[in-house]
Amino acid sequence: MLAFAVIGGVGLLLLILSMVVGELLDFLEGIISTTAVGVAATLFGAAGAIVLLNNGSLTLAYLVASMLGILGIAGATFLARKMAKITDAQPHEIIGLLGIATTDINNTIGKVQLNHPDEINQRLVFSHSPIKQGTPVAVVAVEGERIRVVSTSELNGV
Repeated sequence: MLAFAVIGGVGLLLLILSMVVGELLDFLEGIISTTAVGVAATLFGAAGAIVLLNNGSLTLAYLVASMLGILGIAGATFLARKMAKITDAQPHEIIGLLGIATTDINNTIGKVQLNHPDEINQRLVFSHSPIKQGTPVAVVAVEGERIRVVSTSELNGV
C-alpha cells in the first residue's frame, strides 16, 4: 500500500510541476513527457491503493494499476497531440476583416468581435470617429499594437 501511495504522490507532484514550470522532459513526441509520466504514476498509485483498500490481492492491484498507468500515458499523449494541433493556427490578415462593435469605440479604446474563424476573442481597437456599440465595423489599419476600425457605413461613404 505504501508503494502505491508514494508512486501516486510523486506522480501528482510531477503534474503540479509540469503545470507550474512546463515540460521538463519530452521524448518520443510526447509519449514520455513530464505530464504523461505524472498522469501514469498518479493513476497507477490511485488504482493500486483503491484495489488494496477494497481487499483485493496484491497481484490484482499491480495488474489494474499497470493497465490504468498505460491508459494514462496513452490518454495524455493523445490529448497533448490534439491540443498541439489546435494551437497551430495559421496567421491571418486582419486588415479588411469585418466585425461588430461590442462596446462604444472612441479614439482611445473600444472592443470588437471580428468575423473570422480564428478570432474567438474580442479585440481592443480604436477609431478616429466615435462608433456606437452594435455598429458593424471594418479593420482599416494596424498601428503598432493597436487596431484601427471604421464603421462600415463610413467605409462605404454613407
